[in-house]
Amino acid sequence: MAIELPEQVVSFLQFIGVNWPNINEDKVREFGSHVRDFAQKVDDTHKDSTATIKQLEDVYQGASYEALLAKWGQMSDSHMTELVNACHVVADALDIAADTIVAMKVEAIAELTVLAITFVADQAAAVATLGLAEAAEALVIEAAEKLMDYLVQQLEQYIIGQVIEAAINPLVETVGKAVSGLVFQAAESALGVSAGGGGGRAGESFSIHPEALQARAEKLHAHARTVAGHAAEFETKAAGASFE
Repeated sequence: MAIELPEQVVSFLQFIGVNWPNINEDKVREFGSHVRDFAQKVDDTHKDSTATIKQLEDVYQGASYEALLAKWGQMSDSHMTELVNACHVVADALDIAADTIVAMKVEAIAELTVLAITFVADQAAAVATLGLAEAAEALVIEAAEKLMDYLVQQLEQYIIGQVIEAAINPLVETVGKAVSGLVFQAAESALGVSAGGGGGRAGESFSIHPEALQARAEKLHAHARTVAGHAAEFETKAAGASFE
């Protein structure tokens, strides 16, 4: 739940006509949850894909299958593992960002509380002194306005610089790179879905069950579509992300 203002601060800001910044730390944490959810979905699908690759051994033996295993391990580590790790780093960074926003707000609330108390005291003094304390009221209002302007600028700069530019935008690029299909295309090519499925040189142990292999290849392609779907869902959430 986003941090709430003390009643006296709410009344004070309303009276002087100053708005509290609408940056919502809960929205930042919520997006961090989206990032973690995406990472989990990708990781689960990656594990399913790896299991499918290993199951090929039942219907496909030969040097080309061994090469496929090696290539899959290399490319999945460099793309999918990198993506999942990046997601967790960004999600943690978003949690820290939310905590930082809370700290900024708490500090501002403490100062506003003092100003609100001072303002009420000055109003009472203005009555008792026939308006002589009104100058002090003006100074309090000016201080509150400057404080809120500073808080808004700090929050906006932090959100834009540290959250969006430093964390979210690079992650979206990493997502696009990782799910571009390179891992799955390489596996499909080795399986003979996109190219000829010959494998095994003369004298080498080689066996293949074409229909069963085709079924495994189609299953792998379904995994690729699943990852692409996860990526599209995440990119939509990233494009529509709002922290207000």
